[in-house]
Amino acid sequence: MILPTALAAAALVGDAVTPKAGAVTLTRDTVTLEERVDLFDPPTGAFRGTERTWFGPGGRRLRLEITDAGGEPTLLFFVRHDDQGRESEAVYFEGGSEEPDREVFTYSADGRLQTTTYYFEPGLAADRTEADLDDDGREIRKRYYRSDGAQYGEEDVLWDELGNRLGWDFRYVGREGGSSFRYVDVELDDAGAWIRRVRSRNGAPERFEVRTRITAPPGAAVITPVLFAPGRISTEQSEASPSFSRDAKTMVFARYGDDWTRKEPFIAYLEEDGWRVESLDIGIVYNLAISPSGNEVVYATRSEESRELFRIRREANGWSRPESLTSQHGITGTYPCLTDVGDLVFFDAEGASGAGIYLAPREDEGFGTPGPLFVPASDAPFDGYTTDGGALLVSRCFDDSCLSGSENGIWEVLLGGSSGPEARKLANLPYAWGAQPVAPLGLFVFTDGDDILAVPLARAGLRVSDDRRL
Repeated sequence: MILPTALAAAALVGDAVTPKAGAVTLTRDTVTLEERVDLFDPPTGAFRGTERTWFGPGGRRLRLEITDAGGEPTLLFFVRHDDQGRESEAVYFEGGSEEPDREVFTYSADGRLQTTTYYFEPGLAADRTEADLDDDGREIRKRYYRSDGAQYGEEDVLWDELGNRLGWDFRYVGREGGSSFRYVDVELDDAGAWIRRVRSRNGAPERFEVRTRITAPPGAAVITPVLFAPGRISTEQSEASPSFSRDAKTMVFARYGDDWTRKEPFIAYLEEDGWRVESLDIGIVYNLAISPSGNEVVYATRSEESRELFRIRREANGWSRPESLTSQHGITGTYPCLTDVGDLVFFDAEGASGAGIYLAPREDEGFGTPGPLFVPASDAPFDGYTTDGGALLVSRCFDDSCLSGSENGIWEVLLGGSSGPEARKLANLPYAWGAQPVAPLGLFVFTDGDDILAVPLARAGLRVSDDRRL
């Protein structure tokens, strides 16, 4: 695993993927038509917005749209090109304004200098930027001028040999101060292009960026997930079993080394500077979940001989002693989850109706006899999570590979219909489990068994909103 740290940009450098040698040549099969960069906050892991760029078949940038975490546009940018295919003019709408600003791009005779002139009022030239270009037309040095011609800043733009931007260093002219923005590639694709990276400002991580590209001809547009809270939750070890309270201020998860059946449980609290992680003193677990209120934790243990479910409850001075739900109420299974009303949802590989998802209703302080919630004949869905809208999220694998595909993955099951459960796969998500919408953070969180991952909640494709998380 290649993982960043949220505490020091220097530590990221040693973990960066070594780029493959040689230049990257894009063929017709790899031309990017759309690029989406999702932005996340390093300390909390929360979704912060998206930068989305559309390109023409020849690689020309046509449009840029930046939206905030709620999907509202903060910048709309439209580009025109000259007869040589170079960007010649752009209009843009910023901050919800209905009045456009304008930029005009001109070039020197040798094509090595691009000048951008800004028109914030029609017909009235304002500031300008001069950019030196390399042989590939990329900006390598920039100079900034005010409308009176006075230079106020300069900048070096850094690239690697594969065309990934490594960052830029801005300096004021005539006074001290400036900013250094640097990228560290956390993961590259087979062509050496970045998939996940972290941007640091003056040495401190500022945001995580995750890129999804749609190429021509269109292929499978699997959304690229982000590592959840690297350095705090996600580490060089393996993490799984993420579960959040209703307000997303408390979560539990499990961490393990070589034996995925024996995991160490943790509880984390969201504070101003990010997640504070503590060990949860309940011994080794297989998986676990926290209640929506944050006052109960249910967990499963597993060995070759047995499977057992337990519960602990929050008390004035910590947590209660573990209570065996298997011994007390005869419930056997793994992958537990508590609903808002306290019912227990779990996976039972040896259930009375077959392998699948069962529900034990809350009865006073205990639970009643479990009944099948979703037990199809075709497969054994596991790791169920229920929403207030009457939906169930489960993971399903229909073959021996369990690779991401048209069937294997996370499914949304609509319960309570007159004709029985209606199930559909959440398209464009990788095969994973432990799926949960976390609305306060704007995330849809899951695990692939090695890492806790997330995508923007709005992109998960849920048919039924999870209002209890708002």
